[in-house]
Amino acid sequence: MSTATGEVNNNIDELESGIFTGVVFHQRSQPKLHKFSYKIYLFWLKLSEIDSLAANVKGFSSEKSGFSLVNFKRQDYLGETTESLEASVLNKMNELNSANASEPARLTGDVFMLGQVRTFGLYFSPVNFYYLRNASGNFTHMLAEVSNTPWNQRHHYLVDLSCQNNTQKAFHVSPFNPMDMTYKWQVAQPTNKLNLHLSCYKETKHFEAAIDMTKQSLTSTSLRHSLLSIPSMTIKTMAGIYWQAIKLFFKRVPIYAHSKPQE
Repeated sequence: MSTATGEVNNNIDELESGIFTGVVFHQRSQPKLHKFSYKIYLFWLKLSEIDSLAANVKGFSSEKSGFSLVNFKRQDYLGETTESLEASVLNKMNELNSANASEPARLTGDVFMLGQVRTFGLYFSPVNFYYLRNASGNFTHMLAEVSNTPWNQRHHYLVDLSCQNNTQKAFHVSPFNPMDMTYKWQVAQPTNKLNLHLSCYKETKHFEAAIDMTKQSLTSTSLRHSLLSIPSMTIKTMAGIYWQAIKLFFKRVPIYAHSKPQE
């Protein structure tokens, strides 16, 4: 991690970033039954450690350190490239938190990203999750940065992990899901295990998605093993999206027109 003077910490044993490996699961209950699961891995990056990871992990780079097989590019994520991703995430969290509370305390702490990183020059991530950890060591909020394809739009949902209130859907993602839905979140505290479950309701549950993953340290060895198991999560993700869409089309699941994100 970076020190108070801005120097890069070259002791990889002190870094908290990692790789989560496991399974993503989707199940549609209405109007037709359809389910699938895939093996995946996602990067768990403490955003203040990006430069330290680039200095310590062979095959991982940031924009400051040049190009490698896995490259963290600031432009792939929310906010302006003129400010750090950590600052942009905190600003977005506070913006959304202010809209939900009358006198909110400012959210501060360490930000961890669970998501994908550019690999072999390719990047696409349906959703990145940003977890905020306070000074007591508890994760207090989770920001979901959702993207859709092929429109390449983004929307953000903030979840207070102490209450995990339902969220009204405000962003068109899958053409097989209507907009008038409610999201119900079940987000566990990240440890060496990570579990996240999202259900989509109208009058009844229509759809649910979940990830169940286990953490390992992000090292040159673990990164190499992940790339050998799945060389490109971007290609696997895109192929999976369109393959499942073809199956739903032939099952004659209704298609809903794309609509603009709601405020």
